[in-house]
Amino acid sequence: MPDLLVLLASLTAGVAALFVLPPVSVSRSSVNPLKRLHRRRRRGGKSGEMADAGLLLELTAALLSAGVGIEAALARLSATVPGTEPLAGVQRALAAGASWEQATGMTAEYPQLRVFCDHLGFAYATGAPSARMLRAAARRVRSELRHEAEAEAEKLGVRMMLPLGMCFLPAFVLVGVVPVVASMLPDALGF
Repeated sequence: MPDLLVLLASLTAGVAALFVLPPVSVSRSSVNPLKRLHRRRRRGGKSGEMADAGLLLELTAALLSAGVGIEAALARLSATVPGTEPLAGVQRALAAGASWEQATGMTAEYPQLRVFCDHLGFAYATGAPSARMLRAAARRVRSELRHEAEAEAEKLGVRMMLPLGMCFLPAFVLVGVVPVVASMLPDALGF
């Protein structure tokens, strides 16, 4: 009988956890971004996959340190980094004489590219030596992403209390407390 109670409590807890917990996405932010880029290039890149803004800022800083201009850097990034194809349109618009705001308007639906273009806009407008500034912006973007991931992890801890309260604690009572009370009941009643 106790084995049946354990099995029933385990099944109840498992099924309830499936319905109560939301799907969890795992962030791979701890993986080196350059390794991630190389893996994507080997796989051919997924069509909807976007490079993160921190990686793009680091790559742009490296290109600017090597003497490449911002427009040429945009063209090279769009040709080599999977998921950055809209940057080719930005580069073409800039070459045609559009303002930075007009040219980067086509990245509005891509949040990581939008962040990248926002940080790159100051360097484009001022012409200041910007490799160090872009590296600092990359660190700031990664820090913000890390803080967002930590906040999501904290929310997950709160959401996990519901299955604990609804499933695991009643299962503990059924498996741990009820058998003890049932075994003591004959002695208490004098049977």
